Amino acid sequence: MKGVIVLGTAGSGKTTFTANFSRWLNGNFLIKSCPVNLDPGASSLPYEPSYDIRDIISVEDLMRRENLGPNGAIVRAADLIVDRSEDIVESLTSLDCDTLIIDTPGQMEIFAFRPTGRALCERLSRGMRLLSIYLGDYDPKRDLEDLLSSAFLAKILELKLGVKVIPVLNKSDLWGGRDFSDVWEAVLRGEMSVLEGRNGVYADALQDLLKAISSFRSPIRVIPISAKYFQGFGEVFDSLNEAWCSCGDMT
Repeated sequence: MKGVIVLGTAGSGKTTFTANFSRWLNGNFLIKSCPVNLDPGASSLPYEPSYDIRDIISVEDLMRRENLGPNGAIVRAADLIVDRSEDIVESLTSLDCDTLIIDTPGQMEIFAFRPTGRALCERLSRGMRLLSIYLGDYDPKRDLEDLLSSAFLAKILELKLGVKVIPVLNKSDLWGGRDFSDVWEAVLRGEMSVLEGRNGVYADALQDLLKAISSFRSPIRVIPISAKYFQGFGEVFDSLNEAWCSCGDMT
């Protein structure tokens, strides 16, 4: 069995990607792909999950039963997921699927920067080939600082979760026919040309951040996609297979 953890900040398109990439895999290959929901706070889903964390841990239920606000219930749910992680992983690995596409909470920090994500990834890695996709959301009108922060976050997640992260830039349908993935690739490589026209202490800080990002020596190829319109999924599939093969899995 193989698994793909879908990561990204709120609004990056994780749930849309989970739904449509799973449908695309099932429609184009002899692969039984199963979407999985690990977001205990999801109000609705555009797919029928093969496993739904809300069946055992629900933010709405915790708010009602333990008299918690939304944020407190989300944190409480994350702690409960860690407590139940062995059972959750056992349920996931017993699914009749070739590949799991695993949707994570909208508040990524709950999954990535609390014990939740690490605990689940460590346990899942024992029973399947596990990779991760980080969905960036690039708007050319946004500041360079936003792009640097997003790129750095992708690298931190690889370190934090102990799972190889494949960088994907979503919402290419909003770029007006242009391709901005090369901008993110330049940032990941630490190319100082992206700082052209910036001077002073502020520019020095950005330069230090670029150097830190480029110090992670993992292969760099940013894939532009539109999860909404199924665009770029072939490149994502190829990149996943390349990563799995590099780990010794040639199936």
